[in-house]
Amino acid sequence: MQVLLLDDADRPVLRRVHPWDRLLVRLRADRLDGELARGVSPDSSLALAVRARVLVTGRTRSDLARGAQRILAAAQPPAAGRLPVPVCRDRVRDSAPEFGELISRLVAGGLVPARGIAQASILLGDARSPLYRRASQDDLRARVRQAADALDPPSGASPASGRPGSAR
Repeated sequence: MQVLLLDDADRPVLRRVHPWDRLLVRLRADRLDGELARGVSPDSSLALAVRARVLVTGRTRSDLARGAQRILAAAQPPAAGRLPVPVCRDRVRDSAPEFGELISRLVAGGLVPARGIAQASILLGDARSPLYRRASQDDLRARVRQAADALDPPSGASPASGRPGSAR
């Protein structure tokens, strides 16, 4: 596999991805997701480019959508299912429309930016998020809405980077 990156002068550079690169990306997935969620361009490093490619796959998107569906179901009284980690059920119920929008954007066809998928992954997977942590001051509705909105690709942009004309 090869990825197209941009050098310091914004010139395209083709880089080969080695098996150890994939391993390092897997080990650093949380940190890389955080960078992508904050808007760091996947074109800026090999690790970010590889992680973005993983995030934009249909499998990752459907896994996240299924996780969000399980969270919604577990928050409804009586709890339809149990989760390994308890969620703030009242916050989830209050955010149900936003979760529905997030799920529909994750399962929709087409290309989406890695930034939005990274935001959804962090929200659903981070024990410090307002989804799981009652003491969190973050607004769960706003965080879910932000992730859903970040799944809308800017017009003319590639899904991995969100930049016009850049390649994944």
